[in-house]
Amino acid sequence: MIITFTPNPSVDRTITVNRLMFNEILRGNNARVDWGGKGFNVSRGLMMLGQPSLALGWVGGGAGKMLEDGLNKLRIKTDFVWVDEETRTNTVVQEEASEWYMRVNEPGPHIPLAAIDEMILKTNSYANPGDIWVTSGSLPQGVPDEFYADLIRMLKAKGVRVFFESIAEPFKLGLRERPWLVSPDVTEAEHLLGYSIQNFDAAKRAAMSFMQQGAEYVALAIETGGVLLASQSLMVMASPVKVPVRNVTGAGDALMAGLVDGFVTYQPLVEIARQASAFRATWVSHRDYTTIRREDYLELLPKVEVRAIPLL
Repeated sequence: MIITFTPNPSVDRTITVNRLMFNEILRGNNARVDWGGKGFNVSRGLMMLGQPSLALGWVGGGAGKMLEDGLNKLRIKTDFVWVDEETRTNTVVQEEASEWYMRVNEPGPHIPLAAIDEMILKTNSYANPGDIWVTSGSLPQGVPDEFYADLIRMLKAKGVRVFFESIAEPFKLGLRERPWLVSPDVTEAEHLLGYSIQNFDAAKRAAMSFMQQGAEYVALAIETGGVLLASQSLMVMASPVKVPVRNVTGAGDALMAGLVDGFVTYQPLVEIARQASAFRATWVSHRDYTTIRREDYLELLPKVEVRAIPLL
């Protein structure tokens, strides 16, 4: 079973304008609403790849109801813990004919202690040996920094493979619990490690650092569009695929979905890297994820060149 956990989901509104300008009234050409949050994006990607999943998270208010209905219409099963405060809405304003955009993320609701305890009980009831859990994203207000670390420790004790991504202190604390796979945003990895990751040499150095801290697998998408996937015995570098960038939201989550699909179907590490890179490129090349066809992904798949470097 695949379970995605999104602690701080959102309703994502994307508005397209002719040109971004400050101190002006911007008139949108069109607007799109997505059911956002990193784990939810992974669930959507997995559904496109033919892998069902269960989505967990804290939600509240009318926006929470929109999330539940929207995901269910996409045939993604959900089991939420409800809170009194409203789920956040994030807004992207993007230029029509360029890659320029502005993104405003709300902080999200305050999660009371009772709802935290309820989520811990829920996750414990779902955890089974051999399952894959994707735990990703920022923590909402009221949730302690050590929440991910506690969750990873509990899931590992149940025999779960944890795919982990977060930011700041929650990521640092979670990493100490040795999750099965980590796929941090490059900006976050740079902040933690103290150097720029703009090429494969820097990505290899970063992956080694994260594996030395206990992760069995590390995936990094560098700024050029390339992907590095590393295990304790092998590093695979997937070359970037040249595609027009039309979607600024969810690229890392698409990569995570491709990774999960590859591991679930027991592909070799080389093919997992190829598939994850191709699906990420497919995602970013479509302005609206609902227009992605499996044929688009399969067309890009053979265009991804991979190179493997044994470490032992």
